[in-house]
Amino acid sequence: IVSMGQMGDGAQLERAFAGATVHDLFNLLSVAILFPLEIISHYLYHLTKAMLPDNVKDGEAWSGPIKKIVSPLSDKILKSNKDVIKDIATGKVESCDTYYPVLCLDGIEDYKHCASKCDTDVGEEVGVD
Repeated sequence: IVSMGQMGDGAQLERAFAGATVHDLFNLLSVAILFPLEIISHYLYHLTKAMLPDNVKDGEAWSGPIKKIVSPLSDKILKSNKDVIKDIATGKVESCDTYYPVLCLDGIEDYKHCASKCDTDVGEEVGVD
C-alpha cells in the first residue's frame, strides 16, 4: 500500500514495491520463527519479564533505559512542542509556523523562553512601556 504512493514514476514504483516485498517477507519469516519458539518455550515472555524492573505492575507506565539514554541527546537536537498537533487538529491554528522559535531569552532553549514569529513583545521587560 505504501509503495502505491510512488505511482507517478514507474521506476520508483518498481523499487518501492520491491522494498515492500522484502519487508513483508522479513515480517513473515520473523513470525514463522519467533511464534513457534514462543509457543514451545515462552522465551519472549521470560526475556521481557527479565528486562522489566520488579516494581512495574501490570498496566503501569514505564520509561525504558533506551529512552533515558536517547532523550537527553535528542533534546539537544530537536525541541519538540507536543501542543502543535493538538492545536492544529482542533483548529486553534492553521499552520505550525507560529510554533517555531526565533529568539530564545536567557540562553534557555525551550518553548517557555523562546519567542515565536508572531510575538511582537519579544525581549521587552515587564512593566516598561
